[in-house]
Amino acid sequence: MNDIELTDKQKQKIEAEFEKNPDLKHITQVVFGNNSLDGRSKEGRCVRAFLITKSLDFTTTLAPKAEEVDLTSEQKQFLMGNNVERGMNALEVARLTFKDREIQPLSQQHRTVMEYLRRYRPEIVDDNEMLTTDKWLSPKSLSKSIKKVNEWAGQNFDEVTIQTKQKKMCEKLLFYLKSPRFVHFINQYSTIADRDLFESEFVRTVWDKPDLTNDELNLYITVCTNYVRQKHIQQRIDKLNTMLNDTDNERDLTLRLTELIKATSEELNQCEKRIESLTKDLNGSRQARLKARGEQNGSIAALVEAFQEKEERERMILMAEMQNKLIEDEADRLESMDEYKARILGISKKEIL
Repeated sequence: MNDIELTDKQKQKIEAEFEKNPDLKHITQVVFGNNSLDGRSKEGRCVRAFLITKSLDFTTTLAPKAEEVDLTSEQKQFLMGNNVERGMNALEVARLTFKDREIQPLSQQHRTVMEYLRRYRPEIVDDNEMLTTDKWLSPKSLSKSIKKVNEWAGQNFDEVTIQTKQKKMCEKLLFYLKSPRFVHFINQYSTIADRDLFESEFVRTVWDKPDLTNDELNLYITVCTNYVRQKHIQQRIDKLNTMLNDTDNERDLTLRLTELIKATSEELNQCEKRIESLTKDLNGSRQARLKARGEQNGSIAALVEAFQEKEERERMILMAEMQNKLIEDEADRLESMDEYKARILGISKKEIL
């Protein structure tokens, strides 16, 4: 089944290593002398099967799956009551629901509360907090690429009638979306809103640039991460301003909030400057490269044109020479006629030529 048969020596080594360390990954690497192997490899599955036959309780490095959390009737009643209002943070709601201040973001309790509110009280849930546990996968078909361009870049392409130039751009976008760096960053975002913002800005800025270098592609990804960061900084400023309006003129708190708003505004300003600087550098470097390429193409076109002109001149000269040769041959034929006929015609070779 695993296409690997353990030798007696390997079996003995498995048992000996199990006594030292029961971790499946460790045993597999030691027995086969390969540190890149783990329990999911063919070798790992083979070791696993042998340990099971020996009734040896091995361990794995795979994190245990989080247990499902069921809401009690009391907790559901709390979530449906007036204590939960629009604008409340879902994490804070989860901590109040379970009466546990130690609940962490993206924990099973947090996800359960989010899902319950999304289903029964969607007006409460902030779209920016809607979580996703699904792994983002890059599209593989041209139709999905075209759909993203239409959705994020405001185009209206049809897969059947799309022009060749735009089709090639959409095909190149598929390649960009498979970039390991892009996939890594988009899967770092846990909310749907952040993923959508990151992806939309990326598609909007690169879909019509099929000539990007790897360095330029990485810089565009950096720009898009800054767009997401910019959104979060602005949200913090909005919350701080709301808190400042609700301080009831408490001097110490007001001063503290004012300082935080100032510092956060400066952070926002720096983020916006990074976006502006990166965008300017990207546009400048690409335009310079395209200009150089255009001049090179222009030089090549001029050479082709000159060659074509030279070729045309030579062809016309050859045709003229062939025509003169035909006339000369005809004159020779006429001159070879009987002298009497030639006199009647009243022509000579010299006259013809």
